[in-house]
Amino acid sequence: MRIILRSISRHPWSGIIRYRNCQDALGTYFTRSGRVYTGLEKEDEERLGEALSLDLRSTSDFWNTFRIRIADEDVILDTTDAMDELKYLFLKGHKRVSPSLSERKPTANYVLINQEKEAEKSNEYNRTKRKALAKLDGMTSNEMAKALRIYGYRTENITSEVIENRLSELVEDNPNKFFEKWVDNSHRQTEWLVKEAIAKNVIRKNKNLHKYGTETLGNSLEETIYYLDNPENQDIKKTIIDETEVK
Repeated sequence: MRIILRSISRHPWSGIIRYRNCQDALGTYFTRSGRVYTGLEKEDEERLGEALSLDLRSTSDFWNTFRIRIADEDVILDTTDAMDELKYLFLKGHKRVSPSLSERKPTANYVLINQEKEAEKSNEYNRTKRKALAKLDGMTSNEMAKALRIYGYRTENITSEVIENRLSELVEDNPNKFFEKWVDNSHRQTEWLVKEAIAKNVIRKNKNLHKYGTETLGNSLEETIYYLDNPENQDIKKTIIDETEVK
């Protein structure tokens, strides 16, 4: 496995990562429990210690001088090499290192990049994005307006072109959210109805309480959707639909 250690922190006023010919070093430190941080489990200590002929226990003198030095270039590790694997395990949980591009630590100055895994994540995201855009292309203008309402946008007095453009931006920005809010949302029609009825003052919402006339529909959006989708409450749902369409 090929791993890249890359700097992600820049000087606040110069905008540079590090001055030329300067180095940084990542070493051990004491954890809150008072132990020396090594990043190794007991099994790692034994396995890698045997491969490298080293005592890798946290109490070993080895860790007193162990450092990973970083200059201007990325640090490249090949975990098929025992020492590089040790460095990788050390870096993976280090307080100054984020374990991946998607898992950023506020204290991190560096990030570990597994090119193969990052490519897999990127490919999965792109596949989801293509599927989302294909679903969007198959939607009618009315469906797009309803989807945008579910996102929380008012759609009255907005042209279908503007609606499509805004929804496209939302899908491009977060395709997974589009699947959650529309494609895979089995209650999307009722959710749209509730939000549209609230906008037209057919359903009154006070904080989380949803009411129609004197009838309490639910103490949250989810409860209100469940209430209106209940077969026993289809008469009141039909009344809300009719009143919402008229306004």
